[in-house]
Amino acid sequence: MFNVRVYGILINEHRQVLVSDELVQDMRITKFCGGGLEKGEGTIDCLKREFMEEMNLRVEITGHLYTTDFFQQSAFNKEHQIISIYYTVKALEEIKVPIRIKAFDFDEKQIQHHSLTGETETFRFIDGENFSEETVSLPIDKIVAGIIKNQLLPGNIFVFKQLENERVKLEPLEPKHFELLLPVALHPELWKYMIDIVVDKNDFEKYFSNALSEKQNGITHAFAVFDKETQTYAGCTRFGSLSPQHKRLEIGWTWYAPSFHGTGLNKACKHLLLKYGFEKLDLNRVELKTSLLNLRSQRAMEKLGAVREGVFRKHVVNRNGTIRDSVYYSYINDEWKETEIKYFL
Repeated sequence: MFNVRVYGILINEHRQVLVSDELVQDMRITKFCGGGLEKGEGTIDCLKREFMEEMNLRVEITGHLYTTDFFQQSAFNKEHQIISIYYTVKALEEIKVPIRIKAFDFDEKQIQHHSLTGETETFRFIDGENFSEETVSLPIDKIVAGIIKNQLLPGNIFVFKQLENERVKLEPLEPKHFELLLPVALHPELWKYMIDIVVDKNDFEKYFSNALSEKQNGITHAFAVFDKETQTYAGCTRFGSLSPQHKRLEIGWTWYAPSFHGTGLNKACKHLLLKYGFEKLDLNRVELKTSLLNLRSQRAMEKLGAVREGVFRKHVVNRNGTIRDSVYYSYINDEWKETEIKYFL
């Protein structure tokens, strides 16, 4: 008999991994959220149902991570072979169930539920730097924990947070920012030299969802740009190409409403990001790139002291199928203080 289980890997913006602490009969098990596939149900529908039943939480499946590729006998029924399927997920709303700090921290209601049913569970987040194969209890989960540690948490030494100076506030991108940034994103001139192209609300929904997904999974980290002078949201920017092992990242994916061009907003944003990168993340290098055709962007980078390094020919295939040559610029730690004084202060 095959027992098919489906689990979701949810990593929040603080690089913390969600786990479930379960008391089943007299066994204490720390595992990922999810459960058994029911007849007539697809794996993705199963996982969405499990999150609703366990946490009353709507989630979006963002990718397949792992499916059991070896024989695993069930710990509860020796006649069953376990096949487990793991997806990465992101929360579509705020988590409402209690999140514990300690493992197996059950309240009175949960203990009563265990006395009636023989099982109960609670939830907690584990910091990325403390997460390992030893965090979870079951054999297949331990394999997945290793994959998470090596593939989804390589950047856990990079901690991103809200940044702010006198001119601008950079807020980590959240679902609430969609409607706030939509009017800005619908300016067609912003996307002339970008890889992605936004024409209407549907395009921006896809772009925004992808930005949240990449932020959730540690691929890029997007910020909503709030201009303090006008008390309005001006656009968006990101940290990306995260490489903690080489102590470098990229600043890019930047767009502002046309009314903010030439107002000093970009300078304030770049100063915040560069200062945080070199002085808090201890980076060796920060890189930027733009289309070879985007002369305005190139002039803006050079005006702020970025060093032009060269052209990557036929570097990118844009969403519309055209091919882009990219110009690379950089800042490095050895030059940062002098550059900051000369170009930003």
